[in-house]
Amino acid sequence: MHEAMFYSRLDNNQVLCKLCPHYCKIEEGRFGNCHARRNRNGILSTEVYGRIAAFELDPVEKKPLYHFYPGKEILSVGTTGCNLHCLFCQNHALSQCDNRKPVLIKTLSPDDLLKAAQKAKHNIGIAFTYNEPSVNYEYMLDVARKVKQNNLVTAMITNGYINPDPLEILLEYIDAFNIDLKGFNEKFYKKYSKATLGPVLETIKQVGKSGKHLELTNLVIPTINDDEDEFENMCQWIVNELGENTVLHLSRYFPRYELNQYPTPPEILFNLYDIAKSYLNHVYLGNMATEIHSNTYCPVCKSTLIERTYYHIVPKGITAEGKCIQCNTQVIQHYSS
Repeated sequence: MHEAMFYSRLDNNQVLCKLCPHYCKIEEGRFGNCHARRNRNGILSTEVYGRIAAFELDPVEKKPLYHFYPGKEILSVGTTGCNLHCLFCQNHALSQCDNRKPVLIKTLSPDDLLKAAQKAKHNIGIAFTYNEPSVNYEYMLDVARKVKQNNLVTAMITNGYINPDPLEILLEYIDAFNIDLKGFNEKFYKKYSKATLGPVLETIKQVGKSGKHLELTNLVIPTINDDEDEFENMCQWIVNELGENTVLHLSRYFPRYELNQYPTPPEILFNLYDIAKSYLNHVYLGNMATEIHSNTYCPVCKSTLIERTYYHIVPKGITAEGKCIQCNTQVIQHYSS
């Protein structure tokens, strides 16, 4: 048993988990909302510590992170469980897994995972991804500390549903974040993700203020979260809180899990892309073949800096320091040719 952080004991052997905004009150023997943390005799235990259900050396673009060492590879790991329950989840086999019947590939201590990262050729570090990594908070923190001590980088691909105090600790050890901004109204979050929007926005602001690398992803679902006025409000919020150079990924929806909506028509994504580009310098389309909408352009002189075909990149007009060759504008802060 590995004791969890961020909880308090209550009467009748109950515990109150304080990791995320659900604030689960968990009875003896029961799991919290995330199906990863359990009350064992009045002690909150993390049931997924060191249990790896997904393990792959991926292009960093697959996370997606397009402005964080583009073209490099990063060892990507995940376990099971999530504190959101999105009806449209694209990775539900892991995120919505019942940990009484866990998916398990291997068990790795933080030292073992560090060794694997160091042995992987062309690997820049470790990305915590696939399921919601915050439900495995203690393992992620222990691994990230060791990774940073060994001059590798860390990335967290997250739904952003975490409380400020746990996040503040993570910010010392996580270099890059991609946060899912699944929609821009409370009704959507409550109905389709069983959560609330407010804490996600607070997480985005907290990461933004920290100076750590941040990219956002919005999965566009037709008729459900594709309203153009609402989307424009979201883009305005991003500019006001984070700035016009914030990277936004618009991802095409395909039917998954409990939502059987039709796939997002490309023309909807193209329209939203144009709206987003009127506010943001760096917008990308994912889950569909469109090179023009996947390339990186200089926001000043409009030169093509990086061409992308899916996860394959070809540098065209960018220096080894991430600057535009034509006008010397710094476009990508984290770049290594």
